[in-house]
Amino acid sequence: MVKNKTLISIFVLLLSLTAMANTDKYRLSYRTNPATSIVIGWNQVSGNSPKVYYGKKDFGIDWKKYPKNHGVDNKTDYKNIDSRFARLTGLEAATAYFFVIKDSEGVSKRYWFKTAPDKPTPFTFIAGGDSRTHREPRRKGNKLVAKLRPLFILFGGDYTTNGTQKQWEKWFDDWQLTISDDGRMYPIIAAHGNHENYDMQMMCKLFDAPNADVYYSLPIAGKMLRIWTLNTELERDSIKWKSQILWLKEDMKKHHDVNWKLVDYHRPMRPHTAGKQEGLGRIKAWAQTFYDNGVDLVVESDTHMVKRTYPLKPSKGKDSYEDFTIDVERGSVYIGEGSWGAPTRPVNDNKPWTMASASFYQFKLIHVSKENLESRVVKFENVDEVEALTEKNLFDIPQNLSIWEPESGAVLSLPFNPKLLPEKKEKLSLIKSGSKWKYLDTGNGPKTNWTTLKFDDSNWKTGKAPLGYGEPDMVTNINFGKNPSKKFITYWFRKIFNIEHKNNYKKIILFLRRDDAAIIYLNGEKVIEDNMPKGEITPSTLAVQTVAGTNEDVYNKYNLNIDDLRNGKNIISVEIHQRSGNSSDVIFDMQIIASE
Repeated sequence: MVKNKTLISIFVLLLSLTAMANTDKYRLSYRTNPATSIVIGWNQVSGNSPKVYYGKKDFGIDWKKYPKNHGVDNKTDYKNIDSRFARLTGLEAATAYFFVIKDSEGVSKRYWFKTAPDKPTPFTFIAGGDSRTHREPRRKGNKLVAKLRPLFILFGGDYTTNGTQKQWEKWFDDWQLTISDDGRMYPIIAAHGNHENYDMQMMCKLFDAPNADVYYSLPIAGKMLRIWTLNTELERDSIKWKSQILWLKEDMKKHHDVNWKLVDYHRPMRPHTAGKQEGLGRIKAWAQTFYDNGVDLVVESDTHMVKRTYPLKPSKGKDSYEDFTIDVERGSVYIGEGSWGAPTRPVNDNKPWTMASASFYQFKLIHVSKENLESRVVKFENVDEVEALTEKNLFDIPQNLSIWEPESGAVLSLPFNPKLLPEKKEKLSLIKSGSKWKYLDTGNGPKTNWTTLKFDDSNWKTGKAPLGYGEPDMVTNINFGKNPSKKFITYWFRKIFNIEHKNNYKKIILFLRRDDAAIIYLNGEKVIEDNMPKGEITPSTLAVQTVAGTNEDVYNKYNLNIDDLRNGKNIISVEIHQRSGNSSDVIFDMQIIASE
């Protein structure tokens, strides 16, 4: 009996020694010099008196062997996340530190991080933003972070859709996928986005941001790179907006001798999707300051697509367009614009100074050395097949990594090569995404000549795209009938547009967003049939397949025959068909672009 009690006591002792701390939702961030400090954040589920035990040697979860420990410097209880932050300082540059979190209930897993170098040393980082809405691509991007092993992540805002408790819990749970298999974690440099505007202190409460207004600058690798993170949402507060403008000018002047200068913020100056509000206030506040201080790279988010510009300077001169013109010698390159999980948007507002653009889920992988800065766009594709990097090959491009390769090349390299300057081309937007359409939502089909210019649609409704119901980004909500279980199957749309000198153009490209199926007529002739069955089509004909998830946000691309167009007025007519009468949503939007 005594022997059994002894065995039980030993078992209980061993269990207590190996009990796991009840902590989760781990994250790292920067407040001051990344070469000598780090912020370790986590959610304290239960237990008390947590401390971080750390050192330069790996002792696993044996917390007593770590030479240093640090308690909680900041605590926030927000969105049911009991965040604790330990601000470690006095660290050695370019050094790996291993750590565990111990509290009254046990010890966490062993994790580790690497401090930034304090002198010019090559490194890589990731830049992206807009992870809200769709978890599948967001999680894919997070998995790629773990495989690419960057020094840090530059995140441009819009983490969740509207910041509910569940959304933030899922976001932080997904963020754990950025941790590599060996336990390495990667700091985030957090910017404030418009989807965080319901609480301007969001980044402080969840990431322990350096100041309440979330604009700050950080040195990386001594004077090799400096990052300025700005807050576009302060524009709503004239006093804070002016304070940020003044601070930016003074701080850039103070750090004029930096080799590479990078600025990161949420809303772009000139969005590349039609319908997005132009950033005239941001252009006025920042563009000239960027140019005067030799900013090399500007990272923007918010629009949910990918773009890359030529080096630009602010200008209202003869050769300028929308406040900018190309300046290879001193101009700033602007890249963006988000799409780490938020619904992708069409590329339908390119500029003469746009170098390349597209629309898919992505972030940027940026390699920095004293001589060059190279940016690649990583697609969130075949993630499981991508070979994970190790600490010995951090600067390699992993096998099976999907890299965007536009006509201008897969790599944006600075200093900029003047040979990459564009040939003069002209693009004409015949119909922009977000345009006004005439539409019929009665469930009863129109007359047979409804696809022609002669048809009288004066009694049809008018609304801006996207048109539909059941999705948060619908601009015009259309009627589906009185019975939610037996909604209308078909909806009809018409738009007249003009074109001159059609023979000047070699390609006419149509981009269609539809849920579920579509038939498109151009000047009375059927030109596209998408996801529809064969045979006679009536108002009750169902789509072949349901369009769901991220496919609802895709703009499918089609080439139109130039011979089907006329100089002068043209009519495009569209039928949208549902897969069933109890469908939760219907979506329609379109753009048509003509190019030389």
